Amino acid sequence: PLFRAPPLHAQQKREPRPGEKRISDKRRKELGIADDEDEYDLDFALEQNTDPFITKVVAGSLILAILVLLVVGVVIPSLTDYGEGVCSPIQNGGRC
Repeated sequence: PLFRAPPLHAQQKREPRPGEKRISDKRRKELGIADDEDEYDLDFALEQNTDPFITKVVAGSLILAILVLLVVGVVIPSLTDYGEGVCSPIQNGGRC
């Protein structure tokens, strides 16, 4: 056949042979994994590679964006008088 579909079953996980490393030496060097470690420690990597200032800036920006959206979406419409004939459910309890 010209086209062969991939198998529909998952490959079985192969256990490494004794002395064989799960992660290649090149990848170990990129990730900073010691030779005696078999797994990548995500918590350790995040602590090493995350700048606390950047985290605080992102969190502060998120908080500011949420507050601005609340003011624009809830506070301003509830205080604005749109004039006669315009229904404002926030001001009259949902009755128009």
